[in-house]
Amino acid sequence: MTRRRKPQSKPKPRAAAAPPAPDADPLADPRIRPLVERYCDLAGVKLLDKGADLRELKLPLAERAHFQGRASLRLALSLDALERNPDAEIAVLGSPFLTQLIEAIRTRAGRLSLGMIPPPPPVAADEEDVAPSVAPPVPVRDGKARQTSVGLAAHPIGRLVARVVLRAGAAVEEAVVESDVFDLSTGTRSSHDVAGLFQELEARRVKPAAASAIPDADQVPAREAKEMLRLLIGNLREKSAERVAARQAAAGTQVATELDRLDRYFASILADKSDADAERTITALHERRRTEEVRRHQVKAIVHPLQLVEARVLVQRAEWELRSTHGRRAQLSAQRPLAGTAAWVVACPHCGRAPTELVVCRHEEGHCACDACSLRCSVCAEDFCADHGIASCRVDEQPACEEHARVCQSCRMAHCSTHEGLCAEGDHPACSACLEACGSCGRVVCNRHAQQSVADAPKGSRRLCTACVRYCEGGTNEPVGMDEVTQCASCSKSVCTAHQAVCVVDGHVHCSRHLHRTDASRRLVCGEHRVSCAEESAAIFASDEVAGCPVCGKDVCAQHRAACAYCGRQVCTTDLAQPSRHCATCAQLVAVADPPEEVVTAARAVTGGGRAPKASRAWRIARDRTHFVVEVDLGLTRKAVFTLRHGDTVPDGIVRHSVLGSKRRR
Repeated sequence: MTRRRKPQSKPKPRAAAAPPAPDADPLADPRIRPLVERYCDLAGVKLLDKGADLRELKLPLAERAHFQGRASLRLALSLDALERNPDAEIAVLGSPFLTQLIEAIRTRAGRLSLGMIPPPPPVAADEEDVAPSVAPPVPVRDGKARQTSVGLAAHPIGRLVARVVLRAGAAVEEAVVESDVFDLSTGTRSSHDVAGLFQELEARRVKPAAASAIPDADQVPAREAKEMLRLLIGNLREKSAERVAARQAAAGTQVATELDRLDRYFASILADKSDADAERTITALHERRRTEEVRRHQVKAIVHPLQLVEARVLVQRAEWELRSTHGRRAQLSAQRPLAGTAAWVVACPHCGRAPTELVVCRHEEGHCACDACSLRCSVCAEDFCADHGIASCRVDEQPACEEHARVCQSCRMAHCSTHEGLCAEGDHPACSACLEACGSCGRVVCNRHAQQSVADAPKGSRRLCTACVRYCEGGTNEPVGMDEVTQCASCSKSVCTAHQAVCVVDGHVHCSRHLHRTDASRRLVCGEHRVSCAEESAAIFASDEVAGCPVCGKDVCAQHRAACAYCGRQVCTTDLAQPSRHCATCAQLVAVADPPEEVVTAARAVTGGGRAPKASRAWRIARDRTHFVVEVDLGLTRKAVFTLRHGDTVPDGIVRHSVLGSKRRR
């Protein structure tokens, strides 16, 4: 709540603040007493004196919500006053009352306007007090200055009251801190004389000047709230640096003690563990706990702005127009407060510091900066302030102005337009540090659209674009080039030449998902040529390691096959009778008077193309899944047994039997 005191009106009657008793125990922070008084004055709270260091606050309806709905409360401003009145509340850092007071101030009394600091008589309102032509107080780089006006102006000055809370581990420290007095328009720190007059005005030892006393002064506005807070909080940070360093040192000692305790605790746990997985789990938990403790003991400063106390001071103001050799223009002003020693003050419009040289920023009309917060663009060789460009290009570490500054879409880092290129993948710009040619197709791509193959790839480590990269399924899915892979014959996945394997049956490349080792020979075979034996269904065999039994048609391996002693065929051991070692088909031979025509044709080949055997007793035939088994009586105890595949007329196996033994012809 902003409330400007009327300089002509009399202040509201209030009880005079009695000095503390000589033997009273004062509070740690002397800023709390004036803070209470200032709040009561602005919010219309009656502050009654009830004795030494004892006050009573009569709260209006609008303020009671901040103090738990109470209409009044008693406040002890020292420990002695609290002992005499146990029902009173103590006003000390960390107390509930101070928390409620701060909330009330932030809600209703965020600004305090003190009015105009009285200028020393006589008021220097005549322009003859300022030379009609004043040289610029600092030189202009690559430019010149021309004075445009000299006159009077009212500048806002002020300071910030804030609560600063420091947290580190379990320790919490808070204090009410006041910033120095600053010129809120130029950002410069006020001189000691002006700051002293500001404090006199704030303490009501002097009265503010009437607004009508200086009718011709221009009212200069304060900076934007964001810039003003950044300036004042930066000053609070400087004033709290010693406290932060002390808290940081204490936190360092505490975290060292805590980390030592954690190390001893987890070391005792690991001493009882022998399992590698359990050790890894405990070690990971140990590292996480250490990280948590280090983070918990880091000093964190929280700033709660309480009140902005501001006033105005009359200054003599001279303005110049700056013009650079490139035709850029900017405005510069210098002011001399009509209070105290009245020294001329020049501040950088950008950073608020006293400049030694000024430059005209190329990116904003009427904007200039000092040599400390300005840079020269490496592309166009013009000067710019820190807000309108980058301080370092990621490629050559040279500055670049806003017009020639870029942000790489690949690495998200700033660079200049000189080091900008085009990525072939998507045709988007990127910095030259992120652009490189693809090792396969030669296209220039950025890091975001490229991958690096591993060193043990067939062609070594290379940069690959998204169109050329493949992922080898034969290894650990690592990226390789499209010129280093072969497609799997089963699923068309890519397999690099360093990790590819072939099926022993068809000789084609297959991925690891479709290649398996046989159980007996340990050869690699693809899914298409993977079979099992009818007698050993759980085992894996290659298709060339099994054969179909001609009797039952089942696939069996060599271990479960044997030759029939009568027809000579390889049959499964299940269809081979023991001990005769005749297959099941040979055991079923029966006499046939009228054999099929193809059997007769095949029999002529067996007998040498001569006469056919007599039909009365020469033919004995049996049929199974794949063959005719035919026994032909050749006379004189000689017999010929041949096998004829269904649909053929030429026998594929002939065995001759006699009293002298058996002989296989084919």
